[in-house]
Amino acid sequence: MLNRNLPTKLAAGLAALALACVLSAAPQTVPDGPGVTVDTGGAVMHRTSVTYPDAARAANIQGTVTLEVTLDATGNAADTRVLSGPIELRRAAQQAVLQWHFTMDAGSTRQVKIQFQLPEKMAPTGNTTKVTITPRPAAIAGKRLAQISLNGMSDAMRADLLARLPIHEGDTVADDTLDQVRAVAQKADEHINVGYGLIASGEARIILSMPGASTAPAPANGAKRITIGGNVQQAKLVSQTRPTYPPDAKAARIQGVVQLSAIIGKDGNVINLAVISGHPLLIQSAIEAVRTWTYQVTLLNGEPVEVQTQIDVNYTLSQ
Repeated sequence: MLNRNLPTKLAAGLAALALACVLSAAPQTVPDGPGVTVDTGGAVMHRTSVTYPDAARAANIQGTVTLEVTLDATGNAADTRVLSGPIELRRAAQQAVLQWHFTMDAGSTRQVKIQFQLPEKMAPTGNTTKVTITPRPAAIAGKRLAQISLNGMSDAMRADLLARLPIHEGDTVADDTLDQVRAVAQKADEHINVGYGLIASGEARIILSMPGASTAPAPANGAKRITIGGNVQQAKLVSQTRPTYPPDAKAARIQGVVQLSAIIGKDGNVINLAVISGHPLLIQSAIEAVRTWTYQVTLLNGEPVEVQTQIDVNYTLSQ
């Protein structure tokens, strides 16, 4: 017996299927973090939200990160390349975009723009006391620059960068020197990492490195150097000044780990420090404390040697 309702049911089913396809292909609306505005550069099947990095916010860093995104055959983000934007904001942008899935209606690449905008005024919430954070200048500001280290580069690139840098060995580091150095480095090659640290004399060191290159300075006068893990070297501590918790960081309830790359001299004293990571409000305190630490002398075949190691300085609000 012919089912007179079959055409009607079939039409309804096809309509539902068509609606489902339209909905699945529609761009997804995702709530991003406060201060973040995203231009996806095209329709997105699904994406994760983008959050404002705490360290960048605390350091009053804002701006727009522009990425070129390469898609695979199904529309997933397979790779990203930074076209422009503050260095401190790039990682957050790239890590988010690499989890996105685009539609494939406009080629195999997209240009994505992510704007990070600091709020003009931060209002207190609930019973929380409003805290105004004034970031300290970098730990090397006001110090004499003793070393500029350029790692993993050709001789020609080193010479070109040294000629373009706004500061030279022997000059005094200003509050905005690192920002100027980063701008020059990015113009030369967007992959160059810029770091800084203190040497044993308390003078400053600026480090420009290609990805994967060692940031440790070469041993002086042919000295021997070995690498020892942080936990092993920590057991050799003889004298350890406890870092002072910065009052502004404590007031803002900021905690975390500052990671430092350290060179321990043949006499057990810290002769070089470089920043690996850490909150801007905690870094200076960590450097000032660690540069006074002393260790047992390390021997290799009965002779004192330098040691390269990593030092982690933990800051917890229970301190």
